[in-house]
Amino acid sequence: MKTLKTIIPIGILLFSCLFAVGEKKQKTDTTGINKIEKLMKSRIFYIEVDQAFPTGNSSITIDSKYGQKRIGGEGYVSLATNEGQIFFLDTVATGRLPFFGRAYSVEYGKGGGIEFEKAKIEKESLKVINKRKKHYIEYKFNVRNHNDVFNFHVEVYGNGKCSVNVTSNNRASISYAGKLTPIPDDKKEIYLK
Repeated sequence: MKTLKTIIPIGILLFSCLFAVGEKKQKTDTTGINKIEKLMKSRIFYIEVDQAFPTGNSSITIDSKYGQKRIGGEGYVSLATNEGQIFFLDTVATGRLPFFGRAYSVEYGKGGGIEFEKAKIEKESLKVINKRKKHYIEYKFNVRNHNDVFNFHVEVYGNGKCSVNVTSNNRASISYAGKLTPIPDDKKEIYLK
């Protein structure tokens, strides 16, 4: 009986602590989401990706001046030396993302990364998603370069981390992980012209 009297108050205390932590986390997520949403609605922001997840590849062999090198594993490629970037400036976007995967129809010599320069943003939508345990911003848009159309589906969380999924007409789909931030000062001069 004594054990029951001590277990019940401890259980109630533990439950209330877990509830308070969950509530605090939800408030933090909401605050972060509001800041990110405000930044995205300003239409001047930047996404830098540092991981790639190619479709259907467990690892990739890259030929470089140092010979062949096998990178990745379990579908993950670190972009530590080749980070991708997308700049959003009002109604246009400029992007350079490394691409790993199958290209179905790409011009000879132009089969590198996913690149577009001051491309008009089309079919744009921005929604705040508030699910029970998941709060994020869903941002969808399309851009065109001279020979392809890229469809982007971006999920941005309260801490700025994001996942970027890209599908196109001429390439296999690929996903990236990175961070959404204001445009860094050292890059403003280049892209705000």
